[in-house]
Amino acid sequence: MRASIDIINKYTWLLIVFFLGLLYFLSGQGIPIKTSSAMLTGLPAGQRVALKGTTDPAANGFPSFLVPKQEIFRPEASDKSLDRLERVAHRVRRGDTFGKLLRRFGLSAEESHLWIRSIRKHFSPKRLHVGKSINLYFAQDNSNLPGENREKRRKKHLKTLEIELNPLWTLTWERNDQTIVYRKREIAYEVEVKTVIGTIHSSFHEDGIRAGLNRAVISKFVDIFAWDVNFDRDLIKGDSFKVYYRRKYRKEEKKKGLFRILAAELNNGKQKHVAVYFEKEKGQGNYYDLKGRSLSRAFLRYPVEFSRISSTFSHRRYHPILKVRRPHLGVDFVARRGTPVRAVGDGKITFAGWKNGAYGRMIEVRHGSIFSSRYAHLGRLAREIRRGVAVRKGQIIGYVGSSGRSTGPHLHYELYKNKRFLNPLKFKLPAENRIEPALRKLFEDSKLLLLAELATPPHF
Repeated sequence: MRASIDIINKYTWLLIVFFLGLLYFLSGQGIPIKTSSAMLTGLPAGQRVALKGTTDPAANGFPSFLVPKQEIFRPEASDKSLDRLERVAHRVRRGDTFGKLLRRFGLSAEESHLWIRSIRKHFSPKRLHVGKSINLYFAQDNSNLPGENREKRRKKHLKTLEIELNPLWTLTWERNDQTIVYRKREIAYEVEVKTVIGTIHSSFHEDGIRAGLNRAVISKFVDIFAWDVNFDRDLIKGDSFKVYYRRKYRKEEKKKGLFRILAAELNNGKQKHVAVYFEKEKGQGNYYDLKGRSLSRAFLRYPVEFSRISSTFSHRRYHPILKVRRPHLGVDFVARRGTPVRAVGDGKITFAGWKNGAYGRMIEVRHGSIFSSRYAHLGRLAREIRRGVAVRKGQIIGYVGSSGRSTGPHLHYELYKNKRFLNPLKFKLPAENRIEPALRKLFEDSKLLLLAELATPPHF
């Protein structure tokens, strides 16, 4: 009896060694396997795990493939198979629906219904806005058609449909033999980090472009320091700036991309302003000075990408059209026609449309019970902007134009407190927050790394 137990134990250990050896072999081949929750504690059944034969110190000495790892699904084989399909790129036009779109590309009513039913489970038709990008991938079935008839009578089958949800994510539906499979995929980006330095000769906008900064970086730089520096009046010749930023872009986009400033420095006279980016939670970041005080406020200082101010707040401005002196209780920002206009703070729209008199096309936003803001001479309103709609700080609400009594494209911006006019370039607001003691060490470490990168001379 004892001998039988020993034999059983021996073979049990042999099976365990064989199983571990098999796992190690598969890890060397890079083969993804499916596991059950009984094999890996906490890992849902069927989740894909990448096997690696190295040891992860963070996993307390266990091989990394024994530690569950959540990952974004990227169907590599599917991506390669798309190269063999016919791709049709479509940008949504006014009046487009999924039904009209699929019928336009030759799908039958039955096939269209199948696709629409699958799409609606994960994507509302109300989100099919004008300008959204959709890619359709077709396979051609012409194997049974001889000679010339093959080209004339070929039939297309929709195999994959992609909708660009936002600059970071794509929604994909892929049809196989039995059903349509849905995936949410992160868009693959190239990442570039860069340091740019410059000196003020005329204006920050012009000298920033001359130094090689993208307009989006210039605008963000101004937003960061706008509550400490008046970029229209405070900068003097000889002032300097330095920016360390990251750009995420697609290979086909040479100059576009998603920009984020990681550290910035502005030397204004004898004052030195420094900002570093820090995330308290993943994706939820802000800009802080060297002491950990937030540089942001409840409002943005400027409602458009900063370029030039043509008229400031005044009680006796000479009107260029009426040729008389009268109050100008706002600020005029020179901008190209079509430049996006941003809400300076969270609030609710109380007026959106044509305003009789000088304002032309205008939007008014109430920010709580104390503040209100106005945006006039607009060329057009942004989609879904109307009275009663809630807006967020920085949200695009309209576009620069020259409607109403205007000599050219610009934005007229007004700010009120308790129904009394404020000078938008002079009023002050307290900082929103500062680094909590529990995060102080993490902030200090991050700050030192970013400042070291900012101090590194740029490479050309």
